[in-house]
Amino acid sequence: MKALLARKYRLVVKTFGYIGWSLFWLLIWDVLVTIDFMLFFNSKFSLPLIPLTLLGSALVVLVSFRNSSAYNRWWEARTLWGALVNSSRSFARQVLTLVDDPAEGPNPVKATLLRRHIAYVNCLAAHLKNEKCPDELMAFIPPGEFERRNRSNNFANDILSGSAALLAQEYQAGRLDSIRLARLESTLVDMSNAQGGMERIANTPLPYPYVYFPRLFITLFCLIVPVGLVESLGWFTPLASTVVGFMLLAIERIGTDLQSPFRISEHQIPMDTICETIERNLESMQREAQCAARVP
Repeated sequence: MKALLARKYRLVVKTFGYIGWSLFWLLIWDVLVTIDFMLFFNSKFSLPLIPLTLLGSALVVLVSFRNSSAYNRWWEARTLWGALVNSSRSFARQVLTLVDDPAEGPNPVKATLLRRHIAYVNCLAAHLKNEKCPDELMAFIPPGEFERRNRSNNFANDILSGSAALLAQEYQAGRLDSIRLARLESTLVDMSNAQGGMERIANTPLPYPYVYFPRLFITLFCLIVPVGLVESLGWFTPLASTVVGFMLLAIERIGTDLQSPFRISEHQIPMDTICETIERNLESMQREAQCAARVP
């Protein structure tokens, strides 16, 4: 029972904390309007409810349209990361099966390509968050190449190009024929297309009216609501007005978070978790391939 109450309490705190101080200041405003009307203005001042109703209806349509556009951006970003996960698995499978082993033993380029791919997805996640490539990735790519990250405007793409160059070297060495090379290149193109889609979302914000007009109109509406309700609701105005404001502020906050899916927020695409999943998948596939190779 205590655990259930604790979870409910954390849920309530998280719900109201998601809105932040805006909800607190809205409550203060509602209380002040109610006190002024009940103790000073009384029935001398009133605001017709019809304009307030029309304004609220128009506001809901505007906010819903903006949130729909924001959700489409968020869902496209998540879909592109899902496509990158699938392409990563396909790339690892192709590397492990299509690149021939040299006569002297296992081909070390396979492990090199898989390590480079782990560095690639992690560097891409940092690039989308407008952060530097983590120093931990130095373990996956040569130090000389890693040092060029500060001079590159898209180091993730450079890592992918380096992997393509390694495959070209394998082709020139005769360990990869043209058909297999074309198949691997097709997978690299799929990953590059997914990266391009993510960069388009990250570098192209929603138009200015989509972002700020709903916020402005919701603020004005929340300020007007208690003035229109206080005559009919009296001392109960803060309760009703704050609930209405809470719903509108929550919808506006959700749209603001969804429109930037790679920015740190409650609804951020879990890129770090996805990168860890890709890394575990590739390591597992490599272990299975090594075990299969040892079986007589």
